Amino acid sequence: MGKTLRRYILREVGSAFVAGLGIFTFVLLVARILELVDLVLARGVPAQKVLVLFAYILPSFLELAIPMAVLLASVVAFGRLATDGELTGIRAAGIEVTQLLKPVLIFGVCVAVLTFSLAAYASPWANRRIQDTLYDIAKTRATAALRPRLFNSTFGGMVIYVDSLDQEQGLMKGILLSDERENYRRTTIFAAAGRLVTNEELKTVYLRLLDGTSLSYHAAQESYDKTDFQSLEVNLDLEQDMPEIRAEDTGPRHLDWPELLALKRQRVRAGEDPIEEDIEIQRKFALAAAGLLLGLVGVPLGIQRSRAVRARGMAVSIVVILVYYILISTGVTLVRSGAMAPLPAMWMPNAVVGVLAIYFIRRVSRDQPALPSPIEAWQRMRARRYDNDE
Repeated sequence: MGKTLRRYILREVGSAFVAGLGIFTFVLLVARILELVDLVLARGVPAQKVLVLFAYILPSFLELAIPMAVLLASVVAFGRLATDGELTGIRAAGIEVTQLLKPVLIFGVCVAVLTFSLAAYASPWANRRIQDTLYDIAKTRATAALRPRLFNSTFGGMVIYVDSLDQEQGLMKGILLSDERENYRRTTIFAAAGRLVTNEELKTVYLRLLDGTSLSYHAAQESYDKTDFQSLEVNLDLEQDMPEIRAEDTGPRHLDWPELLALKRQRVRAGEDPIEEDIEIQRKFALAAAGLLLGLVGVPLGIQRSRAVRARGMAVSIVVILVYYILISTGVTLVRSGAMAPLPAMWMPNAVVGVLAIYFIRRVSRDQPALPSPIEAWQRMRARRYDNDE
């Protein structure tokens, strides 16, 4: 195969890949986009902050969308070559189907490197930045929500009244707080002064109250408790106002590649089984390889003899994607239950896709459609039955 033809196929696959990546990314992000729009319209979050959040969300979705887009790109690109008759000319020039796989292999290797980079470095970094940005938004809203001589119910289960507020120093005076977050107890607090305090490390905001009294009613015992205090800290529930806020996740998905390997070595030295770390390591490699394998599957699915069969090839490609990610999820479940080791469980979907790629390519190389037609399947069934009768 000449360089000109190789570049031509790469350009066709690349343009279809960009379009497919946009489609799949949008489909995966639809639910998140609605949440982000709600932040702007219903909660008054600045659009600039929401755009930053959107940018941080993208990497985790791209590592899933890229392998899907590679499969769709191969089907679309080679389907167009077959429809326009270009594939017939290529085959007439003596170029075999297996030779057409070389540009796809080159493209697949580049995509595999990109996918692994996203999964190993970009996505963990972005996940941590999402938590920081959401915390910053919630902290700003908490500070802005407290206004003098108004009953503020922003923090679920709590009502806060402030008689006066010094915006420059952040000092509040004449504070009344009603806390009904616990079903078995209701607490009313009176304090002479107080201020909001943030803990950046724990991603929390709490109200530090000074010189006051706390009255608690216990429903089960039908009793009251009175406590005088000089200083009291009340944690404000940011998760009620911003459900996306959680304590910073230190799980494997939020660790970049060196940190993930270091955590695995640490668990091994401590005598623990690093199941979650092994799952994440194998998942990153498997998703990277999936882009290459799914691209090879798409070539024979795109090379079809009629429009109807090509449409069926597109439908099968979508089914392959769904089956692949179902197998990925099944593999994770099997590993966590102890039924399988991480390596075979996470690579099982790739093995299935690899077998399909070999089967489809062999059929196309023999000038047969990648997908057996119902008539062909019926004829084979009749031939086997006839052979058995003899």
